[in-house]
Order: sequence, then C-alpha cells, then structure tokens
Amino acid sequence: MDTLRVSAGWAWTYLVVAELVASESGLGYLIINAMRAFDVDVIFLGIMIIGFLGLVTDLAFRQWRRWALPWDDT
Repeated sequence: MDTLRVSAGWAWTYLVVAELVASESGLGYLIINAMRAFDVDVIFLGIMIIGFLGLVTDLAFRQWRRWALPWDDT
C-alpha cells in the first residue's frame, strides 16, 4: 500500500514533466507559457496547484490505507 502511495507521487511527477515537454494544455503547459512571458505569478500559481494536488492525492491514499488496512497502525 505504501508503494502504491509513492508510485502515485512519481506518476504526478511524470505527468507534469510530460506536460512541460510536449503538451498544448495542462498545468505544465501553463507554467511553460508563463515562463516565456516572464509571468512569475502564474508560474508560482501553477507550482502551488501541483503541490496542492499532490498533497490531496497523498492524503487520500493515507485515508484509503487506514480504511483498507485497519489492523496496520504504522
């Protein structure tokens, strides 16, 4: 279960990298366009949204683990 949680984090990372490299939409594309326009506010907003989505995903996995494995208190 913990491996699945860590893998979800890596999946988010690869998704954002793919959007940065070759995409015409998404948060990575938004950050790249803001970088080209020197729009620092939008860059930080994109980074904060990515961080927030990662945090929510991690918390969801933690709650799912508590529900699915109630006998494991680690």
